Amino acid sequence: MPALLVSGTEGGAMKRHSGISPFFLEMVFVLLFLSLSCAVLLRLFSAARTTAERSAKLNAAMVLAQSAAEKVQSAQTPAEVALLFRSDRHGRKGGADFYTAFCDADGKPAGRGAAFRVEKAVRASPAAPGTMLEAKITVFSGDEALFALSTKKYCPDRKSSP
Repeated sequence: MPALLVSGTEGGAMKRHSGISPFFLEMVFVLLFLSLSCAVLLRLFSAARTTAERSAKLNAAMVLAQSAAEKVQSAQTPAEVALLFRSDRHGRKGGADFYTAFCDADGKPAGRGAAFRVEKAVRASPAAPGTMLEAKITVFSGDEALFALSTKKYCPDRKSSP
């Protein structure tokens, strides 16, 4: 009769090994590695999406600010600035004319609560023989300032021009 191999017999009592098969142990490690890899990939994709959304917002803000700066540059007189921004909300703050416009994600005019708020502070100061226009343009998304730029434009006095 074949002999049974029993390990760990103490005092006649048999002990059985309740060990986990190496195959199952290896599968547990593979599953752990797979779940960790999936978690890392999800974080990477999430970060990439956040970065892409932030980049798209910044690009739109830059376009809006540059468009407003070009309007200031196209003005021939300080009074013309008011005409160029006539659809914006107007006020005076700190000695400057303050214009506020609300735009959607495509840059089209929208009401309050829109994706972007474009604030333009335009100051006119005498500069012989004309006027210097200085504009600070800031684009906001909510309360976060996304992009700001400044521009200056000299407007010669029409009376002194030949």
